[in-house]
Amino acid sequence: MSNGADNPLLRQWGAYRRPPRRSPPRWLWWLLAASAVAALCVALVFFARSGPWRSPSGQPRFASCTLDGYVDGWCAHLLVPEDPRQPKGSMISLRIVVLPATKRPAAGALFYLEGGPGGAATSAALRVNASFAQVQRNRDLVLVDQRGTGGSRRLACPDGYVRRADATAVTWYLRRCLASLDANPRLYTTSVAADDLETVRHTLGYGKIDLFGGSYGATLAQAYVRRYPESVRSVVLDGGSLPGVRIYDVSALNAERALDAQLARCAAASACARAYPQPRQQLDELLARPPHRVAIATGEVLLRPADIAWAVDWLSETVESAALIPFALNAAAHGDYTTLATTYADQLGGSNLEALARLVPFWAILCSEPWAAFDPAATARAGRGSYLADAAVARARLFRHACAVVPKGRVPTDAATRRTVHVPTLLLAGGADPLDPTTNLRGWRRLFTRGHLIVVPGAAHGTLEYDCVQKLIARFVEHAGATRLDASCLRHLRLPPFVTG
Repeated sequence: MSNGADNPLLRQWGAYRRPPRRSPPRWLWWLLAASAVAALCVALVFFARSGPWRSPSGQPRFASCTLDGYVDGWCAHLLVPEDPRQPKGSMISLRIVVLPATKRPAAGALFYLEGGPGGAATSAALRVNASFAQVQRNRDLVLVDQRGTGGSRRLACPDGYVRRADATAVTWYLRRCLASLDANPRLYTTSVAADDLETVRHTLGYGKIDLFGGSYGATLAQAYVRRYPESVRSVVLDGGSLPGVRIYDVSALNAERALDAQLARCAAASACARAYPQPRQQLDELLARPPHRVAIATGEVLLRPADIAWAVDWLSETVESAALIPFALNAAAHGDYTTLATTYADQLGGSNLEALARLVPFWAILCSEPWAAFDPAATARAGRGSYLADAAVARARLFRHACAVVPKGRVPTDAATRRTVHVPTLLLAGGADPLDPTTNLRGWRRLFTRGHLIVVPGAAHGTLEYDCVQKLIARFVEHAGATRLDASCLRHLRLPPFVTG
């Protein structure tokens, strides 16, 4: 099969990253005058390097671009059918960014899949450029904004105040938004996005590609490799769950386990243990108190027990923010709610519906796909005793109510989502992940016959930030899982110390 080096659109990437010159350089005229044969050769080289290019079909048209003010790449838009089953129907435009391999010709490409649902891959160019520097030595890095997000016909409901905890308000907001939508929300699900990725792979001329997916991106990566196994060379899943796990039903239980792990680390650190001897008891006391109004820099926040629970849950998603949890609980227990209130307002949108929840793909996916089913009764049973139980049940009820007005999107059969994967797969999990912990990967050996699971001790949601993990990914991708990974570097990870004052 062909690879990136076989495609004239990609062959010179990395050798010429600056914008095309408007006129030929002087030395070209000298060569033209010297020999007609030499002139023809040089002209071919000049136009091959100058771009932007068009594929033989007339699309996409690539142009050099700079992302985040720092990262050089090649950008384009590719037209694809809104409904893959109707190739002559309405079209949508996908935004594509290629960060070319350092060495030419490229050995292939790694497709980076963003989390969410609703995240735009191209907005992560700076992070991808840094985190996959070793992979990029030999492979192009390809970022495609998922349909309905970023630069790929972003479908967003109007701005405006919508109380996020009010199921009736959210439902009416969605009803009005969907009624005025000039698109079919049923076609903005994970499986259709996987079809888009296959179209991009084929159009750019790559053969077997490597995939990296984090969080929801791991869900998309699993969908793609099951639909197009012959197009995939290797897969890396970071902070993901198996497709048969209903992650919101077990979210409260997983949040409790992660908090237990993080507070156990505090208890094992003498300075933290002395400063905060009973953080879990303090959290229980806070959740039993009535709502509290808190003045912060951006205004006043009404902090209810569920809001406190969500703030703690959000803090537990990264090791850096988790280091604040004992301090924040202790401060609030003594009357200073500033840290919890600021976290809730800044990161969770306060009482207003957050930006991600205004995206149509967010609702199309969460209201249609089995892994995202919301069952209040199941959530209550699984989360009994968890600090997040009441908040998680309230969320399940809200989504159950709001999803009633969202058209069910196109999803594959249950059997298709559980199809065995024979492609080399690296599964990465944080030892204290509140969202997609190792318990959500139970049975992975049956689904991934060539799989490897690595648990990063103490890490929260997502492990890509660690240099050791980046090296493991690069080695895995380089050999397509054919070599044994030495994960001993994980023993030397340094987690941030807890804030004690």
